[in-house]
Amino acid sequence: MHALSFLNSAGTDEPKVSIPAKTVFHIGSFAVTDTMVSAFVTMLVLVLFACVVRIFFIPRWRKNDTRISGFRLFLESMVGMFDSAAREQDGEYGGFVGPFYFSCAAFIALGTLMEMTGLRPPTSDLNVTLALGLMSFVLIAFFGFHKKKARRLLHYCNPINVISDVVVPFSLALRLFGSVFSGYVIMHLIYGLPVFARIAFPALASVIFTLFHAVIQSYIFMFLSMSFIGEAVE
Repeated sequence: MHALSFLNSAGTDEPKVSIPAKTVFHIGSFAVTDTMVSAFVTMLVLVLFACVVRIFFIPRWRKNDTRISGFRLFLESMVGMFDSAAREQDGEYGGFVGPFYFSCAAFIALGTLMEMTGLRPPTSDLNVTLALGLMSFVLIAFFGFHKKKARRLLHYCNPINVISDVVVPFSLALRLFGSVFSGYVIMHLIYGLPVFARIAFPALASVIFTLFHAVIQSYIFMFLSMSFIGEAVE
């Protein structure tokens, strides 16, 4: 079976939910899917947010270091959490690993929240989560060889180590995909409930299956990836 689909409980012809991303439009022979659109929107929002903070906020904070706001405290706590976690897990490589996974976590969190706008989360597409898993795999291999040089090859003399390393990107990708897609499916099932059950229940479910997912999945992906890198360089 290439796709998992269902109709709402009322049996109307509303759009189906499927594992493969749906094609929205074509650019020549290139098909643009709904998860590509949401991924582009997510990246655009993150880039604009970073530019606004860098251009308008950071210069003001540098001029007046005593100026404290909730927004500044939030950003500094997030940066500090990722930086300290990266340095604790990955030592000398934390300076690169921390900002990289801060970006990945921001993409996963905001991408999951795209569901609340009516867009399909990009992380509910296995292609997206596999790309994130492969990036982590590349970093694990790179830092492992950078730290241990040729000694890292001894790690692969054991077939079990080869299998465990190859499985890493797929385990990261499938775990993230399964978690986000299951929440996406559950929310669509909830939206398909009778009208009287759609007054307050979707709002409560959104907190559990969207907001909670956005935070916890980004944190888990970051923590697992840093742990794998830490194991490779220890």
